[in-house]
Amino acid sequence: MKKQIKKILNSFGYSITKKNNNQIRLTFDDIYKLKINNNPVIFDIGANQGQSIERFKKIFPQAIVHAFEPIEFEFEKLNKKYKDDKNIILNNFAVGDKEEIKNLYITAKTENTSFNKLRKNSQWLKERSKQFNTSENDYTKKIQKTQIVTLDSYCYKNSIQFIDILKIDTQGYEDKVLKGCEDIFKKNLVKAVETEIMFDDVYERYLTFTDIEKNLLPYNFRFSAIENYNYNLFEGIVFFANLLYLNEKKISIENKT
Repeated sequence: MKKQIKKILNSFGYSITKKNNNQIRLTFDDIYKLKINNNPVIFDIGANQGQSIERFKKIFPQAIVHAFEPIEFEFEKLNKKYKDDKNIILNNFAVGDKEEIKNLYITAKTENTSFNKLRKNSQWLKERSKQFNTSENDYTKKIQKTQIVTLDSYCYKNSIQFIDILKIDTQGYEDKVLKGCEDIFKKNLVKAVETEIMFDDVYERYLTFTDIEKNLLPYNFRFSAIENYNYNLFEGIVFFANLLYLNEKKISIENKT
């Protein structure tokens, strides 16, 4: 019977192969364990409440983390939490493509805070407002004048010689952050870039792969992994993913078949 089914499928151009139960699905953290040294320098752009700091410290307890969080009251919480950890350098300003002061739109859920305004009347805003028992107009709680620096200038001023992992989560401002890394990218100072990308209409501005990759591909970075949460524009309330790019001149990237 199995041979007959196989023969029929083959006549239509299909083939049956045995499932490989030993196949391992790697997370970003698994890849870091394989490709990054045990005492890395990590830049956390958009540290918020320290979620990524905790995550990276679990993987690399001796890591040096430069964290950037512009929201003043969230920064104070971080400062209180990590004041005795000399390996965590906290910065209360934002990162972008040029030195400037810009309006930061602080939202009820501070993870959604962005330099981009929220799109009015979106399904996302309706749902989030209900969750936080506020109106759509009041979901943005405060507008904060915020200092922005480039990572090029930060690394120059602080004599940063290399960055093992550059993590960016800035709610649609990721391309601006990458634009401000041109010099350190040219010098191959960065091994891995982990960035969020939002495709949905949460903000007045959304990004595409082109927006991200035009700032990475010319500098030896290769798209290496993706972690998805929602898969299209038509289900759920947000369509986004986390992307991982590895510098081929700094990290050996083997193709697996």
